[in-house]
Amino acid sequence: MKNQQIAKYAGLMAAATMLGLVSFGVAAADPLPFDLPAPPPTVNAALFYNIYSSSTSFYTSNGTKIGNTRIATDVPIMRVVKGFSVDGMTAAVQVIEPYVDFSGTQEIGGQPLSHNSGFAEPQIGAYIYPVNDISSDQYLVLSYLTSPPTGAFNQSQTLNAGTNSWVNQITVGYGHVLFGQAHTGRRLDFEIWGVSNFYGNNNNFGTLVTPFGSAREQLQTQPSEKLLVYLPYIFNPHTDAYVGLSFAQTFGGKQSVTFNRFLNQSVDTGNRTDTTTVGIFGGTFVSPTAFVYTGLTTDVRTRGGGAQ
Repeated sequence: MKNQQIAKYAGLMAAATMLGLVSFGVAAADPLPFDLPAPPPTVNAALFYNIYSSSTSFYTSNGTKIGNTRIATDVPIMRVVKGFSVDGMTAAVQVIEPYVDFSGTQEIGGQPLSHNSGFAEPQIGAYIYPVNDISSDQYLVLSYLTSPPTGAFNQSQTLNAGTNSWVNQITVGYGHVLFGQAHTGRRLDFEIWGVSNFYGNNNNFGTLVTPFGSAREQLQTQPSEKLLVYLPYIFNPHTDAYVGLSFAQTFGGKQSVTFNRFLNQSVDTGNRTDTTTVGIFGGTFVSPTAFVYTGLTTDVRTRGGGAQ
């Protein structure tokens, strides 16, 4: 039971792809349902996740949907967590390292895309729980992660495992039981998450050849925010089995390319992170240390380019 508790409370990771003008990069993962309960303050754990995700449509900056699209990633993730207590509050430092494998043929509209698999930027940071009331399933967690630009990136490739830029992520999560028996019984929980990402510049995004020489392209991404709401219903507390509904809304993330040296101008790529998404999900422990999660989401509103 101890191993199951560590695996449960350590949380899950997901992998997603973000579109650039010429390159894709793997973005920091979003919190998933049931990530909110706090781990024991004495937890020291090394965890392994494997996430497979795929996109079957691509939306241009004006909202046109392009089918015959396949962008698929298989992402094993190593995570190390070192727990401790701060003034009675549960806290931990952690390091997360994903490896991104672009699986099979990658394409948009039937046109193949070059790709560069490899390690993505590591995520290094900490979390703390100002509120940790197990008796009412009420939690408040604050998390910070930073990612140095050390992931696999090649400006000549369309799809890259890394972003070649600093990313700083601040996450706030709150949840409590809506009805049912908190902590140990069947119940419906409510979770709300706010995620903010702050991006550095990709100073080696590409090269533009002009009659006057070569101009280096710099990709600039404005801060982005995401609001996530989960309603997990825990129907089998013994295995922590649950099903539920999800809602997500993203904001910001405007991308532009600046051409340096000979051309001192900036071009709006049209890319944004402005999407409304709904979904269903479910998960359960299949052994004391193995948890299986699946989700199905669809975008009901999209502005700006992106793979869905």
